[in-house]
This record gives sequence, structure tokens and C-alpha cells, in this order.
Amino acid sequence: MTATYTYAKAKQRFDLILKKASLDGKVKIRKDDQLFIIMPEAKNVSPLDVEGVDIHITTKDIINLIHESRKG
Repeated sequence: MTATYTYAKAKQRFDLILKKASLDGKVKIRKDDQLFIIMPEAKNVSPLDVEGVDIHITTKDIINLIHESRKG
């Protein structure tokens, strides 16, 4: 459930609002007859941006494996 705060409360505790939005995805702020939504911006991260894995294999080992696979 999205938390809703009054403008006065949000103004007093903006740090709390940002933290809550970060954790929950969004926070609503009501001022007069308007409703505002604060939410963190989505990160532009590529699904191909993965951390490498050290498998302790040398370039020479890789080349040998390629040559072996091509013999068949």
C-alpha cells in the first residue's frame, strides 16, 4: 500500500518521504485538492551489465579449447 502524507508533513520530513519512496516505490503527497506522487527514477541498467566471474583459465587454455572443439 502506498503511503500518503499531507503537504505539511512531507515538508517537515522530506528525508523520510524520500526514504519511504525508495523503499516502497512511491509516496503520495496531498496538497489542497491535488495529489502528487514522488517515486525514484528507474536506473538505466543493461541486463548484459553483469559482474565477471574469475574461473582461473588462461587465454592459452581458451584457445586450446577452441581448437579442440573445431577438430570434431
